[in-house]
Amino acid sequence: MADTSYEVARARNPKWANPEKNMIDMEVDFSPLDEEWLAYTASPTDSTVEHSRYLYTQAINGAYGDIGDYVHHQLWTPWFEDKTEVSNEGLVQLLLEKGILTDAEVDTILVEKTEFQGFSRPATDAQSHNGGAYFGST
Repeated sequence: MADTSYEVARARNPKWANPEKNMIDMEVDFSPLDEEWLAYTASPTDSTVEHSRYLYTQAINGAYGDIGDYVHHQLWTPWFEDKTEVSNEGLVQLLLEKGILTDAEVDTILVEKTEFQGFSRPATDAQSHNGGAYFGST
């Protein structure tokens, strides 16, 4: 496989790309490209581009300054919010038990509503899946 290579005008801010310290992240200004600074990860074993091996060697030799420590990226963490809620049914039951509401009054304050949950449609392969009755079964 033929090497592809860009001419490196300059590089800066090298830091280890992984805890094994076998790749280096840095910002590179490649001469033929319009962008001035591009994030780049250099590897000494990259067999497809010569400039990757060149940049890695130069960084190891200190040409772009000291190589910064590897910093593990911040992982997503679940976020929870604690809430305390009283169901309407529970509140009505409590008010009934305490004698604050009568059965007749309960009928006037209860409201039934329909909430949109999503879309559904009948299965098109009813013979093999019984209209989805076996959904999730193995």
